[in-house]
Amino acid sequence: MADEPRPEQVWLELPPISANAPRRLLVFLHGAGSSPETFAPVAIAWQLKFPGATAVLLQGVRRFGAVADWFDPAGRDTRGALHLDEVVGTVGGRIAGLQATLGIGPAETVAIGFGQGATLALELARAPSGVASIVVAYAGRLARPLDGAERIGATVHLIHGEFDSVVPAVHAGRAYRGLRALGTDVTLDIVEDEAHTIGQEMVNLGTTRVMQTVFRGRAPARRTTLH
Repeated sequence: MADEPRPEQVWLELPPISANAPRRLLVFLHGAGSSPETFAPVAIAWQLKFPGATAVLLQGVRRFGAVADWFDPAGRDTRGALHLDEVVGTVGGRIAGLQATLGIGPAETVAIGFGQGATLALELARAPSGVASIVVAYAGRLARPLDGAERIGATVHLIHGEFDSVVPAVHAGRAYRGLRALGTDVTLDIVEDEAHTIGQEMVNLGTTRVMQTVFRGRAPARRTTLH
């Protein structure tokens, strides 16, 4: 009898490090052409700062062998926008299902994305479902222009490498100005000497920004420039 095919991976889940720390859900959205496993070291580094959190690394919806992405970056027409809405609905549904299973609500959920995953995280923040109260976008950009009538309830932290040549930092600046104009609680940090990556300093900056949000504080981060 032939072996049955293994079910397709939808996410990779890392249990909390400590049962005594505050419970949270950290949702990680990898970059284009990547996988949850590649993002795992970043997720573990985040868990060290939030030991009571369950970390879930979602799998991109467009599979290409061992890697995946979330949407077609060339899809700028009506069909492309519709596809992005469908992806946001699919990913938002997965997050809502995880929240129901874990007994953790949007107020204790943080969405962390990198590259294309950061763009998706920003779209989740714009969605009416409101699955996360905090979004951290590493090397992200807006997928489409902001509407002046939009109201975004989530706190958004944009973090970008100064020398990112894949997604130039100018895109983060535009997102920051647009979100700020809407009245969104948003910060932007450009990290000196960093490119299209998430190093330890960027992990420290992201977790610090989230802690500042949780504890209602704001402080300038070391070696960053706020635009």
